[in-house]
Amino acid sequence: MSRKRLQHSADTFCHMFCGWRLANSYKDLARLGSGTLEIDVLVGSCRFDGVAIEPLNIAGELHCWLCEDLAAHGIPIDSLLRGSLTAHLSITAVGLRPRSTPVQFFGADGKPIRSGEFYRCEIECESEVVAEGAVYRSRSKDIEEWPMGWPDA
Repeated sequence: MSRKRLQHSADTFCHMFCGWRLANSYKDLARLGSGTLEIDVLVGSCRFDGVAIEPLNIAGELHCWLCEDLAAHGIPIDSLLRGSLTAHLSITAVGLRPRSTPVQFFGADGKPIRSGEFYRCEIECESEVVAEGAVYRSRSKDIEEWPMGWPDA
């Protein structure tokens, strides 16, 4: 089993969570609010503040990526003892002006959203991949912002 590949998996979990693939889970994150999200990447399940919840889209994205990547490198998924991502989320409402990210969003009419409230989500995440005799970890921080009600805005 490739140690570099499994470290790459741990790194990729954090990069995917703190990247564009999280956009499909914005509504769910807004509904959940601040707290700790745990994803079991081996099966795609989620817990929020210790309580099982319906899997978020990002959990499925992580799970699918892991399955495809391991298969492409001849590593059986059942050789992993654990694959997880834990994200500590702090979600607040902000206006358009105090935003800290330059990302532009478009409404259903195709025009840029230039007013209204936005969510700011500060993320601190850590991931872990465990195989027999080895543990691979990664960490990442990010700030994501999106309009309230988006993508329906």
